[in-house]
Amino acid sequence: MPAAPYFWPVIIAYLAGGGALSAGAYDGAAGTNGSLAVAKEDPAFVAWATGFTDLVRGPAQINDLSKGYASFGAGGQAIGPAAGDSYDVVSLGDGGRITLTFASPIADGPGWDFAVFENSFSDLFLELAFVEVSSDGVNFFRFDAFSETQTNTQVGGFGTVDPTNINNLAGKYRQGFGTPFDLAELAGINPLLDVNAITHVRIIDVVGTITPAFATADSLARLINDPWPTPFSSGGFDLDAIGVRHVAGAAGFSGWLAARFDAAELSDPALAGPAADPDHDGRANLVEYALGTEPRDPADGGQNQPVLGLIDGARLQLTCLIAAGRDDLAVKAEWASDLPSPWSSAAEHVSPPRIETAPEGVRYTFEGVKNLTEAPRQFLRLSLTLQ
Repeated sequence: MPAAPYFWPVIIAYLAGGGALSAGAYDGAAGTNGSLAVAKEDPAFVAWATGFTDLVRGPAQINDLSKGYASFGAGGQAIGPAAGDSYDVVSLGDGGRITLTFASPIADGPGWDFAVFENSFSDLFLELAFVEVSSDGVNFFRFDAFSETQTNTQVGGFGTVDPTNINNLAGKYRQGFGTPFDLAELAGINPLLDVNAITHVRIIDVVGTITPAFATADSLARLINDPWPTPFSSGGFDLDAIGVRHVAGAAGFSGWLAARFDAAELSDPALAGPAADPDHDGRANLVEYALGTEPRDPADGGQNQPVLGLIDGARLQLTCLIAAGRDDLAVKAEWASDLPSPWSSAAEHVSPPRIETAPEGVRYTFEGVKNLTEAPRQFLRLSLTLQ
């Protein structure tokens, strides 16, 4: 028989629930009303994990060690931006763990501060993990985690979990969407923890069995029931990435650089200078900063492209979306009648921009003043300057 029947529990849940079950006290799946899921493309992310340590794989099935240990992926696959797919992950196995590190410490800011990404293929097949943080890499403190999933019957290896029964457990949402965590919840919990200087984030797989000898419990001592067993090399929690929203001491372009390059790299203008292009995608670091793309990810070089067009077929128009929080940037458009003739941002060549606030940042629209009948050859370009 083919393997497809293993997916029947997922299919049945979707048919019965109209897409995703919704019965518990907490927010639901990504895309549903009130969901706290954070998309991997969210412009709020200013940094991603830059290193890892303490990767300890757990068994593929904790009560049968003859099935070996999780082995899928490598620790380095959790570094950098979330891939949002099923493969670019590191699998932890039952009770396995990994600790991620960051070029600049994470800080407690307004709302959530970082988000953890897993690789679930659906809104209901949820492999969960505890999240702990540290200011020194030695003393770790766990976020309170809550599971209201029933514990009368084991969720099978390809079974389903209602996300509205889950809170503060990584893996709550499908791939491409992170589970957010707010450091304010841990403020004052212990003198050894500085919520404005988090250097390490540890992810620990929840052993989803409800067998008492092997089970793990939430903060109210309730057993956590999630898909189990998953006796494969890819068993347990599959970590994709950890994205950071608030970085300690980060402000403007210099803070953005500090979140992406270590101290030695920051001293190299060929790597971390405004005009440098370390990922060779044709965008200088200052452009990556302005547009909200990553200086070390060549795959995002085609995202958020400025758009050049015509108004009524007569005048040039340039539109660009500048990422939120770029208050240290002066954004202008420059006009030229030919190349290599001089560029100009004077009012007789380019009108003042129309500025609109968008969820992703600030949209600028520039228009050339002259009709194409007046100047048949015209050019507009985006000009970015640090203030």
